[in-house]
Amino acid sequence: MRLHSLINFVLFQVVWFLCLLLEQYSLIYSTVIIALMFYLSAQKKQDAFLLLKCLPLALLSEFIAVKFGLIEFKVAPFPLWLVFLWAALLLCINTSMSFLTTLKPWQAFIVCLAFAPGSYWAGARFDVLELGLPLWQFWPLYGALWAATFSVILFINGKIGAFIKQ
Repeated sequence: MRLHSLINFVLFQVVWFLCLLLEQYSLIYSTVIIALMFYLSAQKKQDAFLLLKCLPLALLSEFIAVKFGLIEFKVAPFPLWLVFLWAALLLCINTSMSFLTTLKPWQAFIVCLAFAPGSYWAGARFDVLELGLPLWQFWPLYGALWAATFSVILFINGKIGAFIKQ
């Protein structure tokens, strides 16, 4: 199981770097890697439902962030590669990020609040997006939005898992 989680983590990192380095030119490569992530999934049914139910929620959160001026992309409201990046991230929840599913909701929220904005700060450093606020303001505001969204995603994932086990 450890190897499976490591492979999942590495594949996500590859998608992350592809999206940041190649932007729209990453889509074909990202599609192949996401398909591989899904193929390797030990819980395909749960991951499929998670993608269907939570990808729109994640993208709504990004749309809200753009509309409130927290982030700005070169393409409005956001680029297609971000959809692929979110899909890859969602496919990590039950594998390489499964530790988040074992945390209490407030603990998962704090982890996301602390670490998720760093990915967007890195994206700004790669010039694929712009932060709409100084970093010291962006981090807690965007972190709270992202953490709230991801907490809901984790809750939905738990409900999906319980439903599938019935």
